[in-house]
Amino acid sequence: MVQVNTPINLRVKFKKTGRLQYVSHLDLVRTMHKIIVRAGLPLWYTEGFNPKPKMVFAAPLSIGTESLTEFVDIRLVEKIDEKEALCRLNKNMTEEMQALSAYYPTRALTELKWMSYTILIKTNGDKETLAQRCRDVLALDKIEIDKRSKRGEDVRVDIRPLIKSADVISDGENIRISCILSADQSAFLNPEHIIRVLRARCGILSDPVLTNEWYSIKRIKAYLDDMTEFL
Repeated sequence: MVQVNTPINLRVKFKKTGRLQYVSHLDLVRTMHKIIVRAGLPLWYTEGFNPKPKMVFAAPLSIGTESLTEFVDIRLVEKIDEKEALCRLNKNMTEEMQALSAYYPTRALTELKWMSYTILIKTNGDKETLAQRCRDVLALDKIEIDKRSKRGEDVRVDIRPLIKSADVISDGENIRISCILSADQSAFLNPEHIIRVLRARCGILSDPVLTNEWYSIKRIKAYLDDMTEFL
């Protein structure tokens, strides 16, 4: 380890898949703290009556979404070798949550602007017809939804500017959507809103027996504003 005069941020890229997709963000924060402590990383803590570690997550996931691209910045009091940090973390993680890389970043998390997702939909009906309906909706110039504002008010919002791209295909069994959505802190688009829109307008996922139909969402990659990959 190398002693530093001021705290330094270590960025960890990790995946969260399988059953861990049902862990809430708050529980993830608690879990990550325990993992870091067990890994013996030199955490920086706030001062005062109730000291807390400094961890900042990028674009928190909704419950039920898997991800291959999660980021957390961890504030340390000493600089540790990146490979050693990665090894220590993974010794305290499961197969469903693994650290993919650890490094000292040159970019701020606020520079992350877009995220790509794969949405897989298993639904009743002719898949190609439904896929075409989904294409038509996602190609509209305006896609409005009702959202709850920070003040608790219902507002009508156009999410079309927050969709960089959306490609829809049918493999005969499922509808697969590959999309790139805004991950900007001031204009984050939850992929669940895509499902809401398509369910309301395209007739998908309408079976009253919930187990007959399903969908899954997986976050794939992160990008800067110019669409180069965020690292």
